[in-house]
Amino acid sequence: MALFTYSGFNEAGKTVSGAIEAPSEKSALDLLSDGGIIPSEIKLDTNGHGETGEAAGTVEQVLQRGRGRISMAARTLFVRELATFLHADIPLLEALGVLHQQETNSHFRAIIGDLHHRVQGGESFSSALTHYPKVFSPLLVSMVRVGETGGMLGNVMDQMANWMEHEEEVRGEVRGALAYPIMIVVLGLLTMGILTTFVLPKITTIFQGMGGNLPLPTKILMGVADFMGAHWKWVLLGMAAVCVGMYYGVRSQMGARLWDSLSLKLPLFGNLARKNAIARFARANAALLAAGVPLLESLKVVRGLLGNQVMAAIVDTTIDSVTRGQSLAHTLAQSPYFPPAVTHLLGVGERTGRLSEMFDRVAKTFERQTRGQIKVLLELLAPMMIVLLAVMVGMIALAILLPIMRINQLMK
Repeated sequence: MALFTYSGFNEAGKTVSGAIEAPSEKSALDLLSDGGIIPSEIKLDTNGHGETGEAAGTVEQVLQRGRGRISMAARTLFVRELATFLHADIPLLEALGVLHQQETNSHFRAIIGDLHHRVQGGESFSSALTHYPKVFSPLLVSMVRVGETGGMLGNVMDQMANWMEHEEEVRGEVRGALAYPIMIVVLGLLTMGILTTFVLPKITTIFQGMGGNLPLPTKILMGVADFMGAHWKWVLLGMAAVCVGMYYGVRSQMGARLWDSLSLKLPLFGNLARKNAIARFARANAALLAAGVPLLESLKVVRGLLGNQVMAAIVDTTIDSVTRGQSLAHTLAQSPYFPPAVTHLLGVGERTGRLSEMFDRVAKTFERQTRGQIKVLLELLAPMMIVLLAVMVGMIALAILLPIMRINQLMK
């Protein structure tokens, strides 16, 4: 990693100067640009000493200040291509160099360049990955560490690529299925906004000018429209305050645990959340155990991948019990969230020494059930949204048609 000194301007137009570490001058320029710095001069610091300015820092620090993001698809592609290179007997250092050159995302290119520099300097690949915890998951780091130790890095990277591609596939299916309902909602709201803002006021003005009394549905709709028109700023402010409060509340430890507990108990979605957590728990354990990771270390890694504090607390209890020599299946059976079928299979795996295989079977079963349930819910979502919007548009139409019908009566 080279050290570059620079001077330039920030987004406020203030002059700044400092030093930044980057694999190359181009990477340094990209990092400064993404961090909001417009450099007027940049040069290599051959002495290795640079004065730290406002936007100076290591690659990690500048990336944290930058606005770019690294998508799940980009990370999955990186792991898959790296696995392909390693299976082709291409050395890790050479593979990282090729991936660095072909990467188009400036943030990710800088990270890959830093990984290449660290490995070239003698640091292990797994250790280099730990410098970017927001990009590379603990599961990937543990798998890479096992692959390095056992001399099977290509195989474990292949397993990780399969895991990440499965996760990305599920996300893609959900995004694709939500596109149609979202489009319906947007068009429906736009239609209601046009009818309420432009059509209804003209009709009610004509009706009132003829001396008629507005029907009750029209009065209610006009009252709501008048209130929104007069207080829209406060309405938007209140909605924003609620959203911000919920966001930070869920991010707090108590709020997150309350939300996670509630999400597991909801009538329909709670069952889906439980199945998804069990599928992730089983899939990650299956991959780690198949790679030769001890059960205790595997459980510690998987704990952080569940995305649910209640399930993570169950894993913590399981780790303590397994440490004391108790059975994994027996401990999980004490939890209300692991069904008997799961604990029975894991118990068979413990007794026969095929725990990784049993985890894999559990994962496949619950992944299939989860995807099936998600598909059903998404297929039901579109007609439900259509019915809801039809009712709302129908109420607006009724509020518009009633005055028109009475206008005809008044004219007679």
